[in-house]
Amino acid sequence: MFNFRNDYSDICYPEILDAIKENLDQINPGYGVDDHSKNAEKLIKEKLEDENVDIYFIHGGTGANILGASVGMVAQESIIAATTGHIEDQEAGAIEACGIKIETIPTDDGKITQKLLEEKYKSFTNEHHTVPRKVYISNTTEVGTLYSKKDLEEIYDFCKKHDLYLFMDGARLAHAMANEKSNLKFKDLTKLCDIFYFGGTKNGLMFGEALVIVNDDLKKNFRNLQKQKGAMLAKGFVTGMMFERLFQDDLYIKGAKKAYQMAKKLAQGFEEKGYKLAYEFNSNQVFVEISDKDIKKWEKLAYFEVGEKREDKFVARFVTTYKSQEKEIEEFLERI
Repeated sequence: MFNFRNDYSDICYPEILDAIKENLDQINPGYGVDDHSKNAEKLIKEKLEDENVDIYFIHGGTGANILGASVGMVAQESIIAATTGHIEDQEAGAIEACGIKIETIPTDDGKITQKLLEEKYKSFTNEHHTVPRKVYISNTTEVGTLYSKKDLEEIYDFCKKHDLYLFMDGARLAHAMANEKSNLKFKDLTKLCDIFYFGGTKNGLMFGEALVIVNDDLKKNFRNLQKQKGAMLAKGFVTGMMFERLFQDDLYIKGAKKAYQMAKKLAQGFEEKGYKLAYEFNSNQVFVEISDKDIKKWEKLAYFEVGEKREDKFVARFVTTYKSQEKEIEEFLERI
């Protein structure tokens, strides 16, 4: 069976496992104050070309999103997100459980734009509404589309004009940066949002995300918030070891580039066979419209996910990873 189910079904890069094995007999202090975590922070800051950011290693995406969404917020404030946003649709109300309302914007492609933000912002008119304080986006989006540098500049400009924080979910940020159309460099990130994270879980780590706080207003007592939200690992040095290795030798972006090329080959193959892509192809996620008959046939060949129904078709999601091989893409396309 071919595996296109997701990008977190394998354990990790061999290099990551080697890094852990090399330190197997080492004794480290807990809670993220170890030398590996400190060195990982140093390496990330060097990539960002910014020494003023604060970096915290979190166990997973929901934990990172809870922290990113809740920091700097008070009870009457809200966070704006697309209706397809991960925090709105995929996290069991984790953000609302923190007492934060999510105000949603319908979008055709999973992306929030400056124009959509302007229209939404006008709807908050009096004390009967929440006070918008933060904007949430994910890059890439839940449907595989991406925010380019220009997109982020426009959104962040709007946020600054209206005293809003911009929080970017980076679970698949490597996959956004792997696409040359994004025009995103590491050094751009701290200039285009207030808080974001580098995803590791969906980019070759066993687990873990690196949350980067840019805005000084969000930094005070953050470790206390991290602990309160259950997002501080006693064995935080393990996450530190993994990110320490991930940010050496361009490993963070290498695997994502390979995954993007494999997804591109898959998307082109679908189109050549007459299938319609459900969303513009931009990342390691490929969404394609297929029939019920196709589903029954393809499920015998590969693991993939089936989502919404569009008239007589279903939207199926195929995800590639750093482990995907050109040969398996070609063989799958031949057999469908």
